[in-house]
Amino acid sequence: MIGIYSNFDEFLAQAREIGVQDDLQALLGLDVLFFEQYEDYTLLSLKDYSAAPNNLLILSKKKSILYSEKQITQRDFSLFKQEVKKQYGESTALALLALQEVLKSYLKHFEKINAQIDSYSGAQDLPGIESTTIDLRKVAVKVEDFVNLLYTLEDRKVPMFVTQYISYDYDLLLARSRHLLDRCRNHVQELRDLRGEIEIKNSNQLNKRLEELTNIMKKLTALTLILMIPNILFSLYGMNFRFMPELDHPLGYPAVIVTAGILSLTMAFLMKRRGWL
Repeated sequence: MIGIYSNFDEFLAQAREIGVQDDLQALLGLDVLFFEQYEDYTLLSLKDYSAAPNNLLILSKKKSILYSEKQITQRDFSLFKQEVKKQYGESTALALLALQEVLKSYLKHFEKINAQIDSYSGAQDLPGIESTTIDLRKVAVKVEDFVNLLYTLEDRKVPMFVTQYISYDYDLLLARSRHLLDRCRNHVQELRDLRGEIEIKNSNQLNKRLEELTNIMKKLTALTLILMIPNILFSLYGMNFRFMPELDHPLGYPAVIVTAGILSLTMAFLMKRRGWL
């Protein structure tokens, strides 16, 4: 006997009738996958990425119930016509359908992230890449927990969930989950590589700008030294022209000017040779 509820109060009432005394309301606030097997029942809390992410499943010998807003109809159960006739066949089908819906949500969210990753091609959006990487890592953790849950359900031999009834569908579910986990890990590495390429490119651009700035500073330094020579000479003779007899000679001033020019050209030649001009 099974029951599917989209109203939490109705689900809680049914859970109490089964004998569940856990704080189910608290499970709704946990953003983790929860699995616990008790003597009379098994409790699963499956978080997904839909608008209504809570999915609580209780498998018991009395009745198996599901709290979810996913659209699981009688038509879905019709795919397991032979299985539902067996003992715990209905609860097995219910659990499988719930797990499939959760995986669909993971896949849909992953494809959304995948589209974001494609948009980063050729872009320099480091904050966006970092945010997507964090989101993808969270998805990978959830999918990994989901895969581990599938193995646990199979290994623990939960009485109300007989995987032998649905071996093909269950193996397919497990294979798709593992494939999604591999894709998540590969895309995390892809984002790391993309971020590394952008950081290298930015670093090269920064080094190029620093090199250009260094060259500008060299040129300014060279020009300063070249112009400083005549400035020093002219300042020296300008302040002390009365005490320098060489200026009394008719060629005194021209000689000073020519000397300043020669020294400046010599300095310019030296700066050019050093690559500063």
